[in-house]
Amino acid sequence: MTVAIPVVKNKYWIVEADDGQKVATIQAADDGVILVQGDLRHKYPSIKILELEHNIKFSKTKTQAPVRVNSVYDYPSSSRPYNAIYDIKNKLPLYTTSKKSKSYRCAGYYLIQLGSLWVTDFCPKRIILTRNPYLGPFRTSQQMLDQFDKLAQV
Repeated sequence: MTVAIPVVKNKYWIVEADDGQKVATIQAADDGVILVQGDLRHKYPSIKILELEHNIKFSKTKTQAPVRVNSVYDYPSSSRPYNAIYDIKNKLPLYTTSKKSKSYRCAGYYLIQLGSLWVTDFCPKRIILTRNPYLGPFRTSQQMLDQFDKLAQV
């Protein structure tokens, strides 16, 4: 059975197969609905007739927009990454914040030692890490905080 998921209430639906694959769209028209499958367009006088002929179940819940996660080599970044590279020597996932930028940021969470204090930072500039001792990168803030707790116990 296929499912029609509303995108615009009572006006536009995406039809998905059981495996989540998009197979068609349905558009509301003044005198019925239009089923669009590839290059083919089929007009039906009502949603009920369309449901019966194609075994489509209309869902009441609207689809969620996909959450876009910015990441560089599985480490989260604070913005959309450009020019992503992995510094093998220092084991750092690096990226710039624009195509033309020459200033690199380090994706992930870090503990950075400033004097005698350890501070937390998310996606610091690479120059900060070259000038100070640090621990990281960590994929989650919880991993970083766990390491911070270990430092506090020493």
